[in-house]
Amino acid sequence: MMSRDGWTWAAPPELTRSDDEEATTTNGMEGGTSPETLLPGEPGASTPRPQSARPKRAWLVLAAVFLVLIVSVVVVVVSTRGQMSEPAHTGGADNTTSPSGAWTSGASGDGVADGSLATWRGRPVTIAGTWADNNQGMVKLPQLQPGGEYGSWDQSLDIAIGAIGADETWQAAAQGAYDDRWRESLTNLRDLWGDRPGTLYIRFAHEMNGNWYPWAVDRSETDDFIASWRRFRALQQEVFPASQLVFCVNRESIGNGMDWREAFPGRDYVDVVGVDYYNNYPAAETKQEFDAEAQATDKYGAPKGILQYLDFAKSVGLPLAVPEWSGNATQADSPAFITGMYDFFSEHAGSGSGQVLYDILFNVSDPTYDGAFSLFGETRQPEAAATYQHLW
Repeated sequence: MMSRDGWTWAAPPELTRSDDEEATTTNGMEGGTSPETLLPGEPGASTPRPQSARPKRAWLVLAAVFLVLIVSVVVVVVSTRGQMSEPAHTGGADNTTSPSGAWTSGASGDGVADGSLATWRGRPVTIAGTWADNNQGMVKLPQLQPGGEYGSWDQSLDIAIGAIGADETWQAAAQGAYDDRWRESLTNLRDLWGDRPGTLYIRFAHEMNGNWYPWAVDRSETDDFIASWRRFRALQQEVFPASQLVFCVNRESIGNGMDWREAFPGRDYVDVVGVDYYNNYPAAETKQEFDAEAQATDKYGAPKGILQYLDFAKSVGLPLAVPEWSGNATQADSPAFITGMYDFFSEHAGSGSGQVLYDILFNVSDPTYDGAFSLFGETRQPEAAATYQHLW
């Protein structure tokens, strides 16, 4: 998240911040008895009798019923195959497309791990979000340890692990200074994740286009950042290739003097494009304002609005994720923003290029945020919360 007016919304190093009736028809046919046929030589059999018309009709009826049965079976098989060819999306980026409306939806923070948020919204949480975004957390990964918040989580998970510390530089990272720590982090992620059925999405250096994290990138560091990212990508492919690497920026670049697209490391080094998208600066309180903001660009011409981010993802051949999003009670309690996000997810859902792969509602109620972003539980956005619960 970003900061304005001197208020920085960044997680403290210790904080884990953690959206017919079945017709079974039995077709039977009664057997009929044809008129008795006289045999040659019997009385009255001197002249052969013409064959009765009733057996002909019976055989025609039998053939028609048989044909109807065959056609019915073919129709059922074709329909079943059609349904089987459209599986529900289960996470992970690929080059195919999913049916409209199918995307992985989840949340972070209160009520996720224990299932209460899923019950409240009436829809399963199929991806959770969490943070281990300092040099110690990215290695120890306490929430994934046995007994940790997500120690037994069996759905997909998005985890932000940071990148470098306050006394470290992208220049040193580009030369391999932190490879050992990154390798250890990836190894522990792989081992702790094990054979869980969901996908693990790794947000490396998330929101690097802001000025509130140690891994912030300014214009002079762009080349070193790209080189560092590619080093991490090589390690990820070597150690934990089953995971997905997410390039995730803040909605708006703050204090770094650059177009964040200049720091994009390239399609071959990224699995998913992500954006953290909060309703602030300015807050959209009507559909018209949401639609206008969705098309906005920043002063460098880079995406700022959600539709612009979708276009960028499509331009580089990748799906889009929204790993953090919510309203902001300090700005507005806006049902229109919640509705706009739901419509956006639904309309562009899928796992292919330029489609929405997953969303994660930011529902962290830590005192750092004074409840500004929570919708479930104690909320300062009652109208937005009611709209979210209704739509999801």
